[in-house]
Amino acid sequence: MKSLILATATLASVGFVTAAHADDDRRRCGNVPIADWMSEADLRSKIAPLGLEIRDIDIDDGCYEVEARNKDGRKMEIKFHPQSGEQVWIDDDDD
Repeated sequence: MKSLILATATLASVGFVTAAHADDDRRRCGNVPIADWMSEADLRSKIAPLGLEIRDIDIDDGCYEVEARNKDGRKMEIKFHPQSGEQVWIDDDDD
């Protein structure tokens, strides 16, 4: 009986780790070779319709990371896929 409880607890913790890893994967853009990345200028053009005031563009977790303010002045941090320019993660900060 104890081994069954231990096995169940172990499987539950593996499920938790897998779920946390899946969340990390959503924030990342994989391992796209830098030669295949769109240029920063192309990224700016692609996200221009969002109406953001771009403050900085960096690279983080294999993604383009854009620090910006929206039209209401709210700080935002958004990650974009380096090849497609698709948004993969967003954090809008109240600070």
